Amino acid sequence: MSSSDKNTEPEQKTPLDVHRPPGSNSADAPSKAPPAVQPPGVEDASERPVVNPVTGGTI
Repeated sequence: MSSSDKNTEPEQKTPLDVHRPPGSNSADAPSKAPPAVQPPGVEDASERPVVNPVTGGTI
């Protein structure tokens, strides 16, 4: 998780020689195609489920 260094003192900033280890990029787990490209019938995981506000369960 990165943070903005705009309001930090020089001692608090991340050093320029510190980098993320190779292979651990911030991309989300297995990338999925956009909903328009996915095969028919596949659920779109990017959409949040409709939740019942009383019980908290999915509808």
